[in-house]
Amino acid sequence: METIFATKTISISEFKNNPSAALKKAGDKPFAVLTNNKASFYVIPPELFETITEILFELQATPVIKKRLARIKKAIPVNLSEL
Repeated sequence: METIFATKTISISEFKNNPSAALKKAGDKPFAVLTNNKASFYVIPPELFETITEILFELQATPVIKKRLARIKKAIPVNLSEL
């Protein structure tokens, strides 16, 4: 048995017949496109893709940022007027 990571699904045949209608019907929710009752791919709205991309970037960048912050021995106070 395979896990499908979406609450909505559509067959590949139905998706190929009218992808625009499938997108409209799903609204802003992700859905799985099935081939032989197995997920072939997922369709997600751009906003969700951007959110996932930002989260992945933050997960990758956090260890680097923490490492660099740990190397800072002493913070130097700066007045905005001095800049």
